[in-house]
Parts: sequence; C-alpha cells; structure tokens
Amino acid sequence: MEKTIETIWKEGFLNEDALIAPKVNNLYDKKSLHIIDKFKKMFLNNIWGIIIGSSLLFIGSYFLGALLAGSIFLIMMLYVAYTAFNELKSLEKIDKGQSSYLFLKSFKDWIDRSIERYGKMYRFVYPMLILTFYFGIWFSDSLEFMRQKVSEHSDLFFGLHPGTTVLVVTFALLMSIFSKAIHRKDVKTIYGGIMNKLDASLEEMEHLRE
Repeated sequence: MEKTIETIWKEGFLNEDALIAPKVNNLYDKKSLHIIDKFKKMFLNNIWGIIIGSSLLFIGSYFLGALLAGSIFLIMMLYVAYTAFNELKSLEKIDKGQSSYLFLKSFKDWIDRSIERYGKMYRFVYPMLILTFYFGIWFSDSLEFMRQKVSEHSDLFFGLHPGTTVLVVTFALLMSIFSKAIHRKDVKTIYGGIMNKLDASLEEMEHLRE
C-alpha cells in the first residue's frame, strides 16, 4: 500500500538520515536555529541594558551625593550581568547535531533551569536593590533639607522615618518572598513572544512524532 503524505512527512521528520522529506527536516532546523538566535540576541541586549542602565544610575548617584549607594547598586547589577553572560555561554553547550525536536527540548530545559536559578538569586537581589535605593536616596546630600523638615514633625530612628522605613522593609521582604513569581512574570513580558513560538514549535513537532 502506498504511503500517505502524512506518513511520508512523519518519517522524514523523525529520521534525520531519511531522504523521504529532507526539506521538512531542513525547514525545522532553520526554524529552531532562528528561535534560539533571536532569543540569544534579545538576552545579550538585556545584559547590555543592565550594564548601561546601572552605570548611568551610578553616575547619577555621584551628583545626588549618594555615591556609596550607587556603588553598591552598580556592583550588584554587574554581578547580575556577569551571571547572565555566563548563563548565555552555557547555552552554547547544547548539542546542535541532534534533531530539531531534541534541540528545542534542550533549549526549553535550559530556559526552565535558568528561570529557577535566577528566581533564587533574585530572592536576595530584589530586596537588596530596594533597600540600597531607599537608604541611598534618603541619606543623599540632595535630601538633607527634606530630612531636616521631617525631623521637625516626627522623631527619627537612626536618622530614618520609622513609618516609611517599615513600609519599605516590608515591601523588600515581599519582593524576596515572591521573587520567583516576579521573575517569571518579567521573563514572560520580555521573552513571551519567543517562548510562545518555542512552545508552538514543540507542540507541532510532538504532533508529528505521534
């Protein structure tokens, strides 16, 4: 009995050495590489955005008289960028010689592991950034006049306004507790388009493998 078009399609997709449908395999190979290349480009742009943004904030902290806070902020963000760069380099270890399906599956697993690792890291990064920003701005030279005004109407605790400090510390703790969920939301916002294409491609390939 002659093979149907669907059978030919499936066999050509499943067997990398088959000559039945080489164009199909080639199409999926190009599609897989396109998805990952686009992700890598966006990921690298995000790293540079972190470096440039934190550097500009560091310069701004100098003029605001909050150089210590700006330095801490810069060091933390450079650490995040360095970690992200190493994470991107680990993506190169994925075997490009495997089938398009396994290639994308490996990429999907890499994303899941990366999100999990970053979620744990941001458990400390998020609150540290919030507290550094708060203390740095509050004690900056540019807000000296405001501190004096606040002290006239309220008792300060180690130079801090108790109510505002409690609110900021509470917010920092909440950011730490929900760091994984927040990071997942950020990833979905930035890379949602690519991840949707990845899921759609895997679903299509899995359908062909049935």
